Amino acid sequence: MDKQIRPVFTLELNHKIVPGLVTIGKYDGTHPCLTAATAADKVLIHSPHRKNPNTIGRVVWSESNREIATLNINQTITALIAGVLVPEDDKDVLIVGSETHILVYHVHDNRDIFYKECHDGVKAITLGSFRDGKGPIVMVGGNSSVHGFDHQGNEVFWTAVGDVVTALVLMDFDKDGTNELVVSSEDFKIRVFKGDQIISEQMETEVVTGLAPLPENRFAYSVSNGTVGVYDQDVRLWRVKSKHFAISMQSYDLLGQGATQLITGWSNGKIDCRAIKTGEVLFKDTMNSGVAGVVEGDYRSVGKTDAICVSSEGEVRGYTTTKSLSTPPGAGLEQDTVRELLARKQALALELKHYENNTKYNENAYNQMDSYENNGVIPANTRLQIGIATSEEKSKHNHVEVYVSTNNTTIIKAVLIFAEGIFKGETHVVHPPQNKLSSDILIPLFIPRDTPVDIHIKALVGYQNSVQFHVFEITRQLPRFSMYTLLSTSPPCDSFVEFQINDRLQRICMWLNQNFLFPNDLEADGTSLKLHLKCLRDGSVLTLAFDASGKTLFFTENMSLAADLVQSLAAFLKIESLEARASFPKQEDILKVCMEKLGEIQDARLRLGTDVADRIGQIRGLVIRGEDCRINDIEEMPRYYVELDRINKELISSYNIRLQNYNEGLETMKNINSIIQRASRLRVGPNSSAMINHCRAAIKNNNTDGLLKIIRTGEL
Repeated sequence: MDKQIRPVFTLELNHKIVPGLVTIGKYDGTHPCLTAATAADKVLIHSPHRKNPNTIGRVVWSESNREIATLNINQTITALIAGVLVPEDDKDVLIVGSETHILVYHVHDNRDIFYKECHDGVKAITLGSFRDGKGPIVMVGGNSSVHGFDHQGNEVFWTAVGDVVTALVLMDFDKDGTNELVVSSEDFKIRVFKGDQIISEQMETEVVTGLAPLPENRFAYSVSNGTVGVYDQDVRLWRVKSKHFAISMQSYDLLGQGATQLITGWSNGKIDCRAIKTGEVLFKDTMNSGVAGVVEGDYRSVGKTDAICVSSEGEVRGYTTTKSLSTPPGAGLEQDTVRELLARKQALALELKHYENNTKYNENAYNQMDSYENNGVIPANTRLQIGIATSEEKSKHNHVEVYVSTNNTTIIKAVLIFAEGIFKGETHVVHPPQNKLSSDILIPLFIPRDTPVDIHIKALVGYQNSVQFHVFEITRQLPRFSMYTLLSTSPPCDSFVEFQINDRLQRICMWLNQNFLFPNDLEADGTSLKLHLKCLRDGSVLTLAFDASGKTLFFTENMSLAADLVQSLAAFLKIESLEARASFPKQEDILKVCMEKLGEIQDARLRLGTDVADRIGQIRGLVIRGEDCRINDIEEMPRYYVELDRINKELISSYNIRLQNYNEGLETMKNINSIIQRASRLRVGPNSSAMINHCRAAIKNNNTDGLLKIIRTGEL
């Protein structure tokens, strides 16, 4: 940028703020109040505009700073958000999530709206309209599921996710005028729910840690490896990677362009402003400590909002939209075009300079040496050839093989491969010894997950004694199921998914050829097609059977793989609704054990709760008796306090048992939800949504047989 942007206000909260737990709310309906979680398990509320505040309830106002109040939670705070929830009330409420509970608190009236236990834990919270749009819903993401609560605390939505939820956003994803739920989880996936149905799913290379809605149906995301990017529906517009981590993201028009930019706060204190469409950095600033959050609000009561950045040490900076000179229509487009042309000019000038330097070097070297080959000059028709295949059935090596060669006597000095999610650091370099250089090289790749992977290959080509080498670049995409190789036969398998499709075998072959690595393209030459494959990761067997009548069976013990195959085939054939029959005995046995264990855990939780209540009653009685003895008969007092100490130790022991019981319950529920989520992906569309709802009802009623039937048939 040409001119410096400076904060329009700064202030100090004098509290340490937990990164990621910052929000802003209009608790009186008019004035925004900065709200954050402190390191002391309290919620700090900064109210610069307060008048005649209430002094009762949970909120405690500071005596040293009359603008600051604290709300004692006494539990580790995991999520924090503010917004309008109560019908016919324009005042924002504060929603606080802890490890086990959610508190919805009316700050202005100093009262609890509801306080509810969340057995699946609270990892992320968002607030907004969803599905029917009749009223706001509090969405709570836990260890393996998402719950939705109305303003009375009634559960109105539930769905299984399959892993720990890391972020939630309600936004209009598909441009239909109603909100969809965007969920990221620790299995590296971003899922979009329209009601109970998943309408989009994206896979990242690491855990997605943050989501933020943007204008024009876009959303920003941050990843645990330092990546930040933007999606426009299913299309990733851009992404950049940093050695630091993005803590908070907010859309705000900082530059006065008439369109918002993406403001990102980083763990090292950096604040940057990027163009949403391109990711180009337009402004930078740095705070004195790591950023804890970025929010937007009219904090100065001047009629327009500011971008407010909060650091982990309690420093607050407010930035406002800069005044831009009035420009005629189309001037913004012209400026963008000029900027792009200048960037292209600079790149071409740099490339030309490299060519001139190489030409000058080669001319000088040729005058001193006797061969063009030594100087790196290669034939003009030199081409780089790439072949990709799976290792053969009888091979001892289980990997995808990338074969790189040249079309003449030139040698390959080294090969660099850039790919996400395959190598540590995303880069792999193959550098053969000097005495083994040749015109071809075989590179083994191990693909850890069934996702499409773009591999960018750079090869250094020259001659044995060359000093300079030519760089050839090629990009290839590995198909989604590239880690499967063909077998002639396979042992029988009792785990399968069966469904009916109305499509020709030729279309099935097109799907197979696009998603697997076969030596030759498959062609349909009969009334049926059967393939036997081996997974190169674990040696498990997969059998795909297709019939001209539409009957389709996938035989595998891996339910996740079966679900991925069903979803991939349905997306290729554009199937909007698909019912399936499934049988996975090992998963069903695990589900039975988990349901039995869950029942035992719930019974033990009730017993432990009763024991604690009894002991608390005993403690009250002993304290009263001990104090009576202190006044009347001090010699008897030690006896009561010895008994009190014994009961206290029992309470501590009971608490440890309850904690272990709670953690076991979380893990058990996560396993159950994970199986349900995988089973739901064996179906498509409304059938998948209905199956999840049936499973929820069966779990509430502790109906194990009904749950197993739902997973097998999709119906109760």
